[in-house]
Amino acid sequence: MDREIVKTDKRYRRNLFLAYLTALLCGVAFLSWGRPALVSYINNLPAKEHIETIELVEHLFLILFIPAAIYLIAVGRKVCRFRAMPYPGMGVIRDTVIVRGEKALRRGRSMMVLGIAMIAIVIASMLATHVITLRFKHHPLFRPIFYGPEV
Repeated sequence: MDREIVKTDKRYRRNLFLAYLTALLCGVAFLSWGRPALVSYINNLPAKEHIETIELVEHLFLILFIPAAIYLIAVGRKVCRFRAMPYPGMGVIRDTVIVRGEKALRRGRSMMVLGIAMIAIVIASMLATHVITLRFKHHPLFRPIFYGPEV
């Protein structure tokens, strides 16, 4: 059986490794220096601003997943267009056998569905956190804190 193999793109692998390393170092730096400062800032806010800021931080965290979803959709579209996985010109981090035809089409469609599902889950999570925050703010025990004692 004659299989086509795409050879490892060493430059792509090195760049991908450096990107992961950079993201890891940024994460460690944020956890070491940024997070304590952010938590201290949020904890010193009045109750209403405290809850609203926490909700905003949650939404910003959830938005971080959208670029990965968009990337999945873009790669899935290219796989479907070329009916090959990996598609021509795609960098690979190890020697990879090219999958063609219907199998590649299924993989491409699956990637697009997963990307769309990720975006839908992010939106649903943002709506859920907003609804939970609103319920909290409108609960009889906490309403005076957020809207004043006359409400």
